[in-house]
Amino acid sequence: MTSVQKKELWQQHIQDWEKSRLPQKVYCQQQAISFASFGYWRTRLNRLKTPSKKLLPVTLTRSSAVVVMSLPMGIRIDVPAHALAEVLPVVLRVSREAA
Repeated sequence: MTSVQKKELWQQHIQDWEKSRLPQKVYCQQQAISFASFGYWRTRLNRLKTPSKKLLPVTLTRSSAVVVMSLPMGIRIDVPAHALAEVLPVVLRVSREAA
């Protein structure tokens, strides 16, 4: 089995497990697969997910001293300019995790 085939096989197992809503150990027992291998591949495939490197538009307005961020799905965040350095890293981290 090639590495690509292994990856596809384990991706399918992960998807099937998620749909089943079973505990991991029970799913592995039912499928006759190694629980340790399942955990390894689940971790490995999660790490392979690359965060989106798409830049998000940011609008600066001087009169209000507020930064307006327009995110996908119509989400809009208004952040006071003085708090931008604290808020922006959190928004970026959450956006990457959601991708």
